[in-house]
Amino acid sequence: MVKIVKYENSKHETRYKFRLYAGVDEKTGKKRYVKRSNFLSEEEAQKEVTNITYQINKGEFFKQDSNIKFNELLNLWLDLYKGTVKPSTYATTTRILNKHVLPLFKDYFVKKITLVDCQKAVNKWFKEYPKQLNRYVFYTTRILDYAVKLEIIDKNPFKDVTKPRVKKDASNFTNFYSKAELNQFLYCCKNNGNFKIYAFFRLLAYSGMRKGEALALKWKDIDFNKNMISINKTVTMVENNKLVIQPPKTLSSKRNLYMDSKTMSVLKEWKNNQAHIYYMNGKSALEDRLVFSNKSGAILHPTRPNNWMHQLSKKYGLKYISCHGFRHTHASILFQAGATIKEVQDRLGHADAKTTLNIYTHVTQKEQNETVIKFANYLN
Repeated sequence: MVKIVKYENSKHETRYKFRLYAGVDEKTGKKRYVKRSNFLSEEEAQKEVTNITYQINKGEFFKQDSNIKFNELLNLWLDLYKGTVKPSTYATTTRILNKHVLPLFKDYFVKKITLVDCQKAVNKWFKEYPKQLNRYVFYTTRILDYAVKLEIIDKNPFKDVTKPRVKKDASNFTNFYSKAELNQFLYCCKNNGNFKIYAFFRLLAYSGMRKGEALALKWKDIDFNKNMISINKTVTMVENNKLVIQPPKTLSSKRNLYMDSKTMSVLKEWKNNQAHIYYMNGKSALEDRLVFSNKSGAILHPTRPNNWMHQLSKKYGLKYISCHGFRHTHASILFQAGATIKEVQDRLGHADAKTTLNIYTHVTQKEQNETVIKFANYLN
């Protein structure tokens, strides 16, 4: 006889629950129990006890794994995936799946997901997030591949979807500054009254480092005698939006950057300013401290530099580019100065030269278009 227990939930509402003995697991030899709660009445709970008992007696209750829903499959896959990647990668993947994939399939039984359902999802992603389409398809395909491995389904329907092609137009690429635009931005930034912000963007523009690399930088990574900066870590977000400092994703991201003397002077001045700020707040200025941090000396949230950019561009009427756009700016000016693809690749820490070539195509296409316009205007 199963005992049905009355209890109060967190809202002090009366509910009913039970714990039903379900025999011994043949695989493990351990006793199995089925727990259910949140019933509105004892009668409702008893009805569920009768239903589950009937399924157990017929040998059908524990066959539910073969009729699993997508959200359950996703959790199984994530448990396995978590042990194969860095915490930051796991957190990013989880956010993507929960926001863009799970809402489309969570209540579907995996066996019932059809090619039409998959194609509808692909079409929706392409319409709303064309640049992320391949990423969403990749993860969803892997999850359903796992269902095939578990023998829940015989074939992965996502393998047969048709992906629309994203038309690439290099002429529309504007996420970088020209030499004149960069000088104007840095002039406005320097005169805005916050030297830390100026030092941060000066460093991005003259080093080409990633935002996360700059936020993870410590004073001990900077050699003022040799004008050298060591890039060996990055700031990233893991589960529960926690910020951590960890090694970069690829070996090529670890690199030593030779810097110009003017930028090093700016950093040295900021170091002295920061030391004074720490002193006024009763803190010591140690070499192990972050170059750019919040008021307490902890990791600066990656959204802060974005906010600085929005404020500066609005205040001075400047073209807005993302923090990543400063890498494109650095690459663009390096190319204009005569640097080779390999030199730019090494400085930016690209694992693949293809990434560097894509930037080269983008930034030089605009110049080519402007050259044609100048030619036509001259003739007219």
